Amino acid sequence: MSIILDKIKYVYMPRTPYEKVALNDVSFTIEEGEFVAIAGHTGSGKSTLMQQLNGLLQPFAGTVEVDGVNINKAKSKEAIAARRKIGMVFQYPEQQLFEETVYADIAFGPKNYGLTPEEIETRVKEAMDFVELDYSLYKDKSPFALSGGQMRRVAMAGIIALKPKYLVLDEPTAGLDPQMKRTILTKIKQLHTKEGTTIVMVSHNMDDIAELADKVAIMNQGNMKIFDKPEVVFNHRDIITQAGLLEPEVMQLMDTLKAAGVPISKIASTKEAAFKEILATLKRGGVD
Repeated sequence: MSIILDKIKYVYMPRTPYEKVALNDVSFTIEEGEFVAIAGHTGSGKSTLMQQLNGLLQPFAGTVEVDGVNINKAKSKEAIAARRKIGMVFQYPEQQLFEETVYADIAFGPKNYGLTPEEIETRVKEAMDFVELDYSLYKDKSPFALSGGQMRRVAMAGIIALKPKYLVLDEPTAGLDPQMKRTILTKIKQLHTKEGTTIVMVSHNMDDIAELADKVAIMNQGNMKIFDKPEVVFNHRDIITQAGLLEPEVMQLMDTLKAAGVPISKIASTKEAAFKEILATLKRGGVD
């Protein structure tokens, strides 16, 4: 099963002097089990695209299908069931916290799904354990008394407690310190590899994308310029530059080494691949 976007168009403030085409004929497919990254500069359309995935914004043209259901045209029950398969974590999700306690905030979604109190408690415990928040220590605390990183984890736990089939994340590490960023990215990777959750991550950080994604989409001025495996996308340096993005730091390092005379045969985009290539170069005796 999959999410299929076909020829999506979306316009802000249509038929006004401020009309802006945010998405222009965008088509791509997110297969079940994939980790897909959507990259682009501010204003490229990536966040607007994200909001098409569960019907928060309805396209002016085109269709969005979730596991075969057109979420904007299906009958109410079918559309709701399809949309519930998608969990959405917005940029700075801690701004969406509103309940008096951590428990109540995480339990809000499962409660509205009609689960029993026992099922809700189990889901809250599992979600808090996943984001490494001690249940007994934090469940009765106000979410607004926590640190920024802890609030971010509470907000993510609220979505994880819904057990979505597809998880969509808009810049999930924005504003976090390096240690908390690594923690959040590790948890996202675990959701993908261990839980089998399909991940769609909106980001402009190409280093994170290189390490995590199976497929990468580059957005620029409302258009999807390329959608392919990372190693293919990163070879289209003109597209990356025109989109206002930076290549992964590893690629920049490899370029520097090659320019310095190190006979590297392949410009790697991940740390692991770079290590292997540099080691292979040393074994070939290519470095004095």
